Amino acid sequence: MNAIEIKNLKKYYWLFKKDYKIIPWLFTKKGYVSIKKALEDVTLTVGHGEVVGIIGKNGAGKSTLMKIVAGITFPTEGQVSVNGKVGSLINLSAGFFPDYTGRQNIYYKGKIMGMKEKQIDSIINDIIEFADIGQYFDLPLKTYSSGMAARLGFSLAVFSDPDILIVDEVFAVGDKDFQKKSFEKTSEMFKSGKSILFASHNDAQIKKFCNRVIVITEGRIIFDGDVNEGLELYNRG
Repeated sequence: MNAIEIKNLKKYYWLFKKDYKIIPWLFTKKGYVSIKKALEDVTLTVGHGEVVGIIGKNGAGKSTLMKIVAGITFPTEGQVSVNGKVGSLINLSAGFFPDYTGRQNIYYKGKIMGMKEKQIDSIINDIIEFADIGQYFDLPLKTYSSGMAARLGFSLAVFSDPDILIVDEVFAVGDKDFQKKSFEKTSEMFKSGKSILFASHNDAQIKKFCNRVIVITEGRIIFDGDVNEGLELYNRG
């Protein structure tokens, strides 16, 4: 059984002139202006320990694919099977509550991710040290900057020891010092034998970390194979 198995995946967004049109559409499927087909008939597998790069222009469907695998959004059609605990380095503060403290959010989101309280207890000090947000860790999330919230989410994701890691251009998190630290930590995880989906516009990082690459154009996979061949095809376009 593969770490990730996706078959005939489609993701559509219905667009409306007015927000209130959404309510009758739920019952009649009428009243929309157009349909945005973010993903169309995507089929792929990711084996255990495989690091797969996802490349494509902005709007090609990379982030949508990653969010579906991470469970942040859901497919319109198709089958998605994820076999193992997922760590998501996208939408890093997703699942946090603004009125909860950083500590409370770590326990809350950690449990949503399938972790037991004792597991969270065992990594909480590592998270505190790595996030490095000082007294804010025990203050409500609504007092955080967006960068601080992202640091908290990143720290939980990497210390939760996932089987499958979803990485979407994560190295821009926080200030320069944290970017360096997050790059080093993520690089360790890339070399640890986990199954990884990595979306990036950085050719050097794709070559360094990935043993296979997928090129997406307008929601469809147009190439799945050798890293250098895939990058050459993408850069020609």
